Amino acid sequence: MQAPTSLEPLPQAIVPAAPELFQPGIYSGLDEDRYHASAGVSVSRLKRFAEAPAKAFAPVKETKALRLGSLIHTALLEPSKLAARYHVHDLARVNDNDGATKRERERAQGRELVSRREFEAALAMRQAVMAQPVARDLLPYAESEYGHIEQSFYWRDADTGLLRRGRADLRINHHVFHCLVDLKSTEDASPDGFTRTIGSYRYHWQAASYLDGIEACTGERPEFFVFLAIEKEPPFLVGPYIIHTDDLADARAELKVMLARYAECERTGIWPGYVETLTTLRVPGWARLKELHA
Repeated sequence: MQAPTSLEPLPQAIVPAAPELFQPGIYSGLDEDRYHASAGVSVSRLKRFAEAPAKAFAPVKETKALRLGSLIHTALLEPSKLAARYHVHDLARVNDNDGATKRERERAQGRELVSRREFEAALAMRQAVMAQPVARDLLPYAESEYGHIEQSFYWRDADTGLLRRGRADLRINHHVFHCLVDLKSTEDASPDGFTRTIGSYRYHWQAASYLDGIEACTGERPEFFVFLAIEKEPPFLVGPYIIHTDDLADARAELKVMLARYAECERTGIWPGYVETLTTLRVPGWARLKELHA
């Protein structure tokens, strides 16, 4: 029996029905859930699309790491609001079916429950981050008149007409300088370690996209996109990094290709998976028993 030479494209991606549409511009105070549910192509979606178009609209589940990320963001960017947002508990575990948790939620009065260990870790991380000279210079702007925290911004891609979107951790628009700051928790904040992370997670796409987006919205291009890479474990070492201009140019070229492909999928309604033809694979050398191939 002859194997087929081609396969039908996989069903199209599950596209959310009637997402909220925002006009191009910058929006302050937009709820995070509302932002993620809105129309527009984000860098995160393009990363999933690059793996396979059918993944473009795959739901992203909230994990403990993401929830702790929100706590850390508050500790680093809005420390004055920690007490208003979080209630520290000493429960062995949070279980809404037991009385202890219910009583703790009553005490919290709508604030999010966090364990004392989590809360103290966030404070220790802030202390470590603020000991780093670059971070110490940048982060105080977050709660100043020059700082804008978690602004959402939307703009039209000039080539495809697609609506694009982004959400910056911190935008500093000072009369002396204009920059974007993004907090990244990581296993290894050393230059070599975070360089690998940039490649693995395509952080250069984020930097290029956000710089372009803010310029499209304001007419002014920020001078820098600064990553503050923060290690997850004590002593919470910090690396402040910007991406080389050559790599940003490469990122823009890669994004241009991805956006063109994305626009074509949107036009046709076909969002294929990994491959469309029957493909022969070779087992990698590291998976073979060396004794049999000596």
